[in-house]
Amino acid sequence: MLTISGFTICFLTALLTGLSLNISRLRIRYRASYGNADHRELEVAVRAHGNCLEQTLLFMALLVIAELMQSPSYVLAVLAVGFAAARILHAMAIFTRQLLARQIAHVISLLMQLSCSGMIFWTLVAA
Repeated sequence: MLTISGFTICFLTALLTGLSLNISRLRIRYRASYGNADHRELEVAVRAHGNCLEQTLLFMALLVIAELMQSPSYVLAVLAVGFAAARILHAMAIFTRQLLARQIAHVISLLMQLSCSGMIFWTLVAA
């Protein structure tokens, strides 16, 4: 059973849904059915959602593979919580224009992805 992956994707789905609803709200406000209609707030919302989705797809693929390979649950949990926290921080940092926090969140996301990938790689090499 993919318990850690399941909980993680449920959480990240909720985050992505919230970011998507924010875009819809702004599209209604600015009457912008396509693009950002030259509204910076809408551009930022689209980018926040896009970035979260881009990072989430790769991480979830890695997490599912690692869990299927029966990697240690506590390691997977740390990676999942670290990634989810980084994605929340990243979204908040985009909306509040906090460049340093955004950069830190991005680095944490990448470290979680690389750690998960490395764990898969070493398990394959050791097999």
